[in-house]
Amino acid sequence: MFKSIVFCALVIVASHADVLKKRDSKGASLKPLSVCCDIPELGDPKNLEKCSNPKMPGPCDDIQCIFEASGFLIDRNTLNVDAYKAHLTKWEEEHKSWKVAVDRAIEECANNQTRQYLDFPCKAYDVFTCTGIAMLKKCPEAAWKC
Repeated sequence: MFKSIVFCALVIVASHADVLKKRDSKGASLKPLSVCCDIPELGDPKNLEKCSNPKMPGPCDDIQCIFEASGFLIDRNTLNVDAYKAHLTKWEEEHKSWKVAVDRAIEECANNQTRQYLDFPCKAYDVFTCTGIAMLKKCPEAAWKC
């Protein structure tokens, strides 16, 4: 579910030029670009489980729960930049081919204020959606499925 929310949001903004460079000989498609990149799970399984039972409603609450459980927020509206960067850096150590994508996510989403413009502010959603978009833009060839 965590991945699904990100992919839905990515569809809207993922039509950047560097994503389109990832063409391959599998034929034409009108699939949303977000389904073309197989981004490994970013969340800690323990925190994903905690926030899945019961599953939180809406695009904000479940991501908010995961960010809070992971220590990525100082308060509801403030990203714990150091904790989030440390998590992405550690994740990248286990997913070496994603270094460029992680670097981009850190630069664009952790080091900068980002807003994805839900009908209401949701820092966790903003940062996570930004992260997914940044990683999609730099999807490694091995993870590209379209």
